[in-house]
Amino acid sequence: MKAAWICLALVAAALTGGCSGAPSLSTGSILGTDEKPADAAPVNDPTMRAFQVGTISAKAIKCGFNFDPAKLKTSYLAYERNQAAAGADMATIEKIYDVSFNGVAKAVADNADYCSQSKTKVIKTDLVRHLAGDFTPAPRPKEPEDDGGLFSGWGSSESTGYRQRLPTDNSD
Repeated sequence: MKAAWICLALVAAALTGGCSGAPSLSTGSILGTDEKPADAAPVNDPTMRAFQVGTISAKAIKCGFNFDPAKLKTSYLAYERNQAAAGADMATIEKIYDVSFNGVAKAVADNADYCSQSKTKVIKTDLVRHLAGDFTPAPRPKEPEDDGGLFSGWGSSESTGYRQRLPTDNSD
């Protein structure tokens, strides 16, 4: 587990240190500590695309999906070369891809329980998209809405307008 955190920290440091044009990618965004609205669309820039495709490829290999990772990488890099507005350095994009791929591959290598049914479902969805040529980052999952259950609202600062009158109150 310690090796996984070290690999993740190295990936994060390489991505944030080597890419001055990517202010949205930080260790907080990778580890899930940045506060962003739940309905905000993921960033769709060359850095994020390279990171996502590299990590999905490594996860798919770990979970035994039958695909050609070299062909996926080649297809992705060709996509980035064809993006006229990208303006990013292809060497940097390829480095981000390689760092994310290698970091995730090392982080999940020793985790025998990594490929759960829910994870493989997400990985398969993203992998199929990428193999079809759609390299946009995956949309963020929606947060479940409060259904007004028995304990909803407990701990919130909303006032219901109810004021309890205690027997010891002398405010009449």
